[in-house]
Amino acid sequence: MKKIFILSVVLIVAGALVTYFTGDSGQVHLRRYAEVSSFEREDGSEASLPFSLRLKEFRVEYYPDSSMPSDYVSEVEIAPSGESRTISMNHILRLNGYRFFQADYDQDLQGSILAVSHDPWGTGIIYTGYILMLLSMAFIFIRRLREMHLVLPAWLKWALWGLGVALLVGIFLFICRRLLSGHLMPVLRSPLLWIHVSTVIVSYSIFALVAICGIWGLASKTQRERLMKVNRSALYPAVYLLAFSIIIGSLWANISWGNYWSWDPKETWALITLVVYALVLHGESIKVLQKPAFFHACCIIAFLSVLITYFGVNFLFGGMHAYA
Repeated sequence: MKKIFILSVVLIVAGALVTYFTGDSGQVHLRRYAEVSSFEREDGSEASLPFSLRLKEFRVEYYPDSSMPSDYVSEVEIAPSGESRTISMNHILRLNGYRFFQADYDQDLQGSILAVSHDPWGTGIIYTGYILMLLSMAFIFIRRLREMHLVLPAWLKWALWGLGVALLVGIFLFICRRLLSGHLMPVLRSPLLWIHVSTVIVSYSIFALVAICGIWGLASKTQRERLMKVNRSALYPAVYLLAFSIIIGSLWANISWGNYWSWDPKETWALITLVVYALVLHGESIKVLQKPAFFHACCIIAFLSVLITYFGVNFLFGGMHAYA
């Protein structure tokens, strides 16, 4: 499975290179009733489209009894077919290998700005790499869960299972409530929301338990070595769940916005957290990390990255994920 994991990384990198060298992206500005057959690239140059778009109508939709926008909708006509299509915040237009996303609009509501992405080869390669990566991660994850079952004391097993179930049920009910209330942002109305949020929250919760066990390990010399084995075993599902969540988030971003990564503060710090814990987890060959006291100290310090990701980003940096 390690070979498959390495192959998946190679495919993802290769797909990214193919996208960089063969893909195209930019913006198209539509004014009502004006026909447009080109878009502006990110470098300012102009690229032709194999068809034309004409904006028939643009509207802002609001939450019931509120002045808060719930969606931005562009009704466009495609020439020469004459077909009418709708583009909104969570509903993109796919046409001849091109993808159009609702990005912005003119203040007079007579114009719409669409993000354009054309990547006929890179996307397929990257998605294949992601699928192989998830399969290899699932296999390794199950194997590590078996090992963890042998190492963890019974009370901690029940605590982890209870915490996981409680979190999943709580997140599911919270998201269902928001969906039923109709006050959820358009981009969040996706089945990927529950998968993405639940996996990252369970991962962070396990990191919190690891930090608590780290404090216990530093305080108790008699339990220090045993708790190091417990923490090392618990880190595997936590790290893999966080990696899974980041992968799902990047795929969701590509579906909704046309790019996998935007270096938003929340997603950047999630990546930093993953790297930090991966170093702690895979530091078995480093002599200093073989010492129980130092290992527990690292687990406690590493949890600071979780706190920054979950709380610090909201208060200090903001960004697209500031609500999360």
